[in-house]
Amino acid sequence: MVARTVSQPKTTFRGIRPFRAHTDLYGVARLLEEAFRGEHRFPLSRFPWMREIGIFLWTLSYFPSFPETFEGFVWIEDGQVVGNVTLTRDWAQGNWYYISNVAVKKEYQRRGIARALMHASLEHIRRQHATRVRLNVRPHNQGAIKLYHDLGFKTLEMRGEWTLSTLPLHLPPHQITDLRALRSADTRAVGELIRAVTPTDVRPFHARVFEPEWDERFAEWLGDLCLARTTQRWVLEREKRIAALLFVQAHTHFAAHRLIIETHPDFRGRVENDLILAAWQMLARFPPREIRADASSLHPEWIAALERHGFGFANGMMLMELQL
Repeated sequence: MVARTVSQPKTTFRGIRPFRAHTDLYGVARLLEEAFRGEHRFPLSRFPWMREIGIFLWTLSYFPSFPETFEGFVWIEDGQVVGNVTLTRDWAQGNWYYISNVAVKKEYQRRGIARALMHASLEHIRRQHATRVRLNVRPHNQGAIKLYHDLGFKTLEMRGEWTLSTLPLHLPPHQITDLRALRSADTRAVGELIRAVTPTDVRPFHARVFEPEWDERFAEWLGDLCLARTTQRWVLEREKRIAALLFVQAHTHFAAHRLIIETHPDFRGRVENDLILAAWQMLARFPPREIRADASSLHPEWIAALERHGFGFANGMMLMELQL
């Protein structure tokens, strides 16, 4: 194992060891809150004077038992957790592992701690005879991306969010006659489209958006009612079949409008502009708010259309994989 210790007094340990929930959970929580503070993963993280309470609540949520599928390693320095990596085994996907929560306390970075944690993790995963490992990383985190590439990880996809501050003042006249509301009778065709746009090694991006279960539909209806929002799903038909799906969620108060599409590969590059203009016409009936659109690197035509209409990249995640 890559784990190592440095000569210290017998009572002081320094280096890597396996994560132990009963002793390490609170220290890991403090580390992750600091590392991912900008993403607000912890309760109350927006309020500095309440962060300790948020960390405590997050930690408390894992007691009295910690999930058995969680493993990992920590790096101990100066008597505290300064580095962490979490491993999650996913038997449902065929004996895969997911690596997450790779973090090193700021003042201990650039000492090779993250690389050592990753080496220890991969050695452990290989001993479990797993077939592949996946992780997510922010596209702006170039140091981490280089490390993962050095370890043999390949990029599968980048999923992100593009934003537009508000609708243009003057919308061009536009009408699509072959756009209609999604119907329950479309279930099979929608499923076929989702499968057509999804590579076998990447989970569906928007299957739950366009194929919600009844409880999700009820929660959505309740949210629309309580939050004064409107959720609509549309089908674009071309050449007597479904060419694309359009999801528009418009908010009257507080939140940003949301825009999602899925386009059949046969129609990519031909319908994205029409879908954006159709969505603008729908959103024009609501108060001007920021618009957020989901996009994937697997659909570059959609990203290009968004950017032509003024959308800019806001944030995202790269999915990377190592085959063992």
